[in-house]
Amino acid sequence: MHYSAKEAYQHESFAHNYERVRFSGLMGKYRNNLEQKAVGKLVEMLPSDISIADCPCGNGRWWPVLATRARRIVAVDVSEGMRRYASERARQSSIDIVVLGGSAEDLPVEDESVDYVFSHALTKHLPVPVQYQVLAEYSRVSKMGVICSFGVFTHLSYEFWRRRQLTESYPIFFEELKWMADWAGLEIRKMIRCTTPIGVENVVLFEKI
Repeated sequence: MHYSAKEAYQHESFAHNYERVRFSGLMGKYRNNLEQKAVGKLVEMLPSDISIADCPCGNGRWWPVLATRARRIVAVDVSEGMRRYASERARQSSIDIVVLGGSAEDLPVEDESVDYVFSHALTKHLPVPVQYQVLAEYSRVSKMGVICSFGVFTHLSYEFWRRRQLTESYPIFFEELKWMADWAGLEIRKMIRCTTPIGVENVVLFEKI
């Protein structure tokens, strides 16, 4: 299935400027702080000395957080520009990081070859059928579970989102997230809001059933 998120970050300039542009200003710093705290809390729940697949890895923004638990990271991204920047960052890391080209729907990773998969800020850009496919793919390659962010509606945030008429934004209700997890052979262990009060993004820890 075609969707714009596959092409949105292809240009190399996005990799170099991503964090500076996305998290500039007071609101950007506020969002970054919320994301770091939420993701950090879930990563702290993982065992130590594990392998993690990071998809999409982007420019390697989350590696310092993942490295608190991971001995090895398999980083995957569809963007050549992001991979080039991430490869430079990987060479400076104190842990083993390999950077691969590939999409979230078809990871270049064998079944159950990593302990966990980590994915942040991707699924909210994916049509719902692709979200099902991606979470199932993450489950396929992981032995223990997945940390993945999703746009999850409350009834109040749904009304706000509907009136804004956003395009290429695909939040879901919690009931559908549970169906999605069950379809992928996962169960929800913990979910933490990682955005502003009017936002819908949550980071979710899933465990293999």
